[in-house]
Amino acid sequence: MKKVMAGSIEKRKGDSYRLVKCVEYNLKGKPIKKTKTVHCKSMKEAKIELAKFVADCEKGLHIEGKSLKFEDFVEIWKRDYGEKELAPSTYTRYLGMLNSRIIPYFSHFHVDKIKPTDIMQFYDLLSKDTQIVRRKNNNGKKTGKPLSSKTIAEHHRLLHAMLQKAVYWQLILANPAEHVQPPKTRKPKRRYYDDEQSKSLVSNLMELTEDQIKYKVAILLTLFTGVRLGELMGLEWNDINFKDGIVCVNRSSQYLAEKGVFTKTPKTESSIREVGIPDFVVSLLEEYKLWYDNQKEFCGELWIDSNRLFVQADGKPMHPSTISK
Repeated sequence: MKKVMAGSIEKRKGDSYRLVKCVEYNLKGKPIKKTKTVHCKSMKEAKIELAKFVADCEKGLHIEGKSLKFEDFVEIWKRDYGEKELAPSTYTRYLGMLNSRIIPYFSHFHVDKIKPTDIMQFYDLLSKDTQIVRRKNNNGKKTGKPLSSKTIAEHHRLLHAMLQKAVYWQLILANPAEHVQPPKTRKPKRRYYDDEQSKSLVSNLMELTEDQIKYKVAILLTLFTGVRLGELMGLEWNDINFKDGIVCVNRSSQYLAEKGVFTKTPKTESSIREVGIPDFVVSLLEEYKLWYDNQKEFCGELWIDSNRLFVQADGKPMHPSTISK
């Protein structure tokens, strides 16, 4: 095995020096090098920088790519992580925060130059009424109000996670967001139906007319299975075991403006599960299936068979949020 050589210095234009350190050799015997450009007043000063550089390389402290701009890092994060690993709805929400606030603020930073104080100033900016941070209401219009502490905390979680990826990918040595305290948020008190309220809800649902059976079934399935909205809207008829009174949850229905309604499979096996339901809900599902088949027959060739439990008048899957309105 070849001996790994000490570093060398290449004089460049002006006060620029290129430091070179061979860290190892590949299988073909070619050197694998790490480099760093420094600006020094003399060769003597450059040699001092070389000694530091060689020491850092040997300790594993030198990381390539230190000139990477934050906005370029974002593109890497999107390509290698966001698009591949995040749920579409989560990724879309993150893009909104990145494009509207995080990138505009950090665009001129190099990723390795971001300091905790820079992040602290960013959060301070978000808490003030400035053009970059104004909230939007449900109609997409600016409200003129600063962001809430909860929303700022969401920006912190995203920025912290992204910079942690930069550490993992060896683009930076440490995560500056680790040393920043996000605004404190109050967790809203969760409200639950007690037994009496649940009984009253079920009683009122059972009085709904036949043309409202779809919503009756949807609410009762949610109540007795605890499924999420996307999981509810992803249910298909073959997920219902009428004989044993079991619902199999194994997909989720999602919506993105650029994709429309689409199916998302669970990321983990634990998300796939079977849930038992009471007999009267099974009976209601059987009643709903008859109503569903009548609708299908009425539409004839116009019916689009998706096999979903909850569909539009022509059989297409419903928008995931429609059932909750």
